[in-house]
Amino acid sequence: MNDKLGEYIKNSWKAARSTAGERDLDLPYPFVPPSYTPDGIFRTLYYWDTYFTNVGLIMDGHSDWARENVDNLLYALDCFGCVPNFTRKDGAEYCSQPPLLALMVQDIFQETKDEEWLKKAVEGLEKEYVFWMTKRMTPIGLNQYGTNAQTREKLLWYYDYASTRVALARDIPDEEKMRIAKNFIAEGESGEDFTPRYANHNALDYVQIDLNSHLYGVEEFLARYFDGKNADKAAYYAAQKEKRVALLEKYCFNEKTGTYCDYDFVADKKNEIVCAACFLPYFYGFARKDGNLLHVYNVLKTKGGVSSCEDTGTGGYQWGYPYIWAPHQYFAYKALFRYGYKKEAAELCKNYKDLLSSSFERTGVLWERYDENGEAANLEYPTQKMLGWTAGVYQYFSLQ
Repeated sequence: MNDKLGEYIKNSWKAARSTAGERDLDLPYPFVPPSYTPDGIFRTLYYWDTYFTNVGLIMDGHSDWARENVDNLLYALDCFGCVPNFTRKDGAEYCSQPPLLALMVQDIFQETKDEEWLKKAVEGLEKEYVFWMTKRMTPIGLNQYGTNAQTREKLLWYYDYASTRVALARDIPDEEKMRIAKNFIAEGESGEDFTPRYANHNALDYVQIDLNSHLYGVEEFLARYFDGKNADKAAYYAAQKEKRVALLEKYCFNEKTGTYCDYDFVADKKNEIVCAACFLPYFYGFARKDGNLLHVYNVLKTKGGVSSCEDTGTGGYQWGYPYIWAPHQYFAYKALFRYGYKKEAAELCKNYKDLLSSSFERTGVLWERYDENGEAANLEYPTQKMLGWTAGVYQYFSLQ
């Protein structure tokens, strides 16, 4: 462990802590956003980032701040009917982000043992579950990332915005722009804006293995929570998770590679592209024991951790090859460790810590995104100085 980097992280949490600005929701509590410098572009709470931030906060003795982050997300859920992409006043106009709120709630309860708080938080989790099951359902019974934006004005605005980050045609009909915008918003709802994991950027044709894994985690937790409290609800969520696993085995397990994947339900085709989302069934523990988890690891492994996606030859996307992001290291490590691949888990952990330490020695800061040689070059927008998930995952790895 780099002691200087660990101390830098511990000393920076307080500097990052913020209160709502003019464009933010009037949040009830201060919060710890991803960016910690005043010039950072991520100065509000982002949904899935917060889980990994909280991992670090709890490890560094700030479980009270982590709880405030979660209470702010629960407040935003009440405001919008979903947990927004970020906690600005317009934070839910386009999308949510991966449903990690249940993991955050469990972490906070583990620290506080506050049963009354948990009861209220579970009410929020059930509300969020309804959002995903009603607004993001497909005809095959599995869920997909999608969009809250439906109007012509919003979709055309998003197309113009996306075209400032990736190469999109300008001289096409507005209807085609709107169709493309919906798919790019769905990519963004995965937290991976933007990614080559769908060869044609047609995310709305797919059910995603990471989303459905997260929802399995929600169902598993709610079934446990209601066991002994509400028999009907316990039975409902238990049945929902079993149904989900059966459908994931049917549609999202690739017998040829022995791995889980996204599934194109429009074309009835399993996605051959390996991406870090393929770790999630193992992270949650419902993956079959005879699967080929090491195939995913070996395809994505670099000398600095795992890349977000295999090399598809397309390039130009932040969440593609060769880029290394903190949340994927966390999920991959815990997936490998849970299924007994402790040597590979330790290798990933060491490689990522070494990558961050060497970059920190050169630059004196942490970054949002890396490649195997250090902080990644600008792509889509300037690479950001970061605390957030980068710090949270480093602190978690520092004790493994």
